[in-house]
Amino acid sequence: MTTTGAGAGSAGRTPPVLRLYHDLLADRERLIEAHHRLLAEQNALLEQIDLLCARSTAAAAGSDTPCGSPAPLSPVQRQVLVLMAGGAKDGAIARRLNLSERSVRRQVESLTQRTGASNRFTLALAAIKIGWLPAGH
Repeated sequence: MTTTGAGAGSAGRTPPVLRLYHDLLADRERLIEAHHRLLAEQNALLEQIDLLCARSTAAAAGSDTPCGSPAPLSPVQRQVLVLMAGGAKDGAIARRLNLSERSVRRQVESLTQRTGASNRFTLALAAIKIGWLPAGH
């Protein structure tokens, strides 16, 4: 028995739909890499902003450490806080920041302890009062 049609003539060729699938996978990988680079750059910028804010607060207070203000947030804490205050659940925050849900819960718990808040709502209010979040957030 001999084979006829597409099977016999296309033994060495990749079907167009398979080529498209491979192209999409490659695009997805490039997007993920770009996303990780952007997160790293964003974290570096947030660290610089925190450092500059701490320096300006210390200079305004005339001392080496800001008086009465809590230690600045880490870039991850800031991102978690902003997303949480925006109503995002732990799973969504974890996916967005490429963290585990457990890490997100630990960050929220740490922020809650730092502010003395009893829940996420009061944490957001405390973060606004402290200046970690803008008032309109």
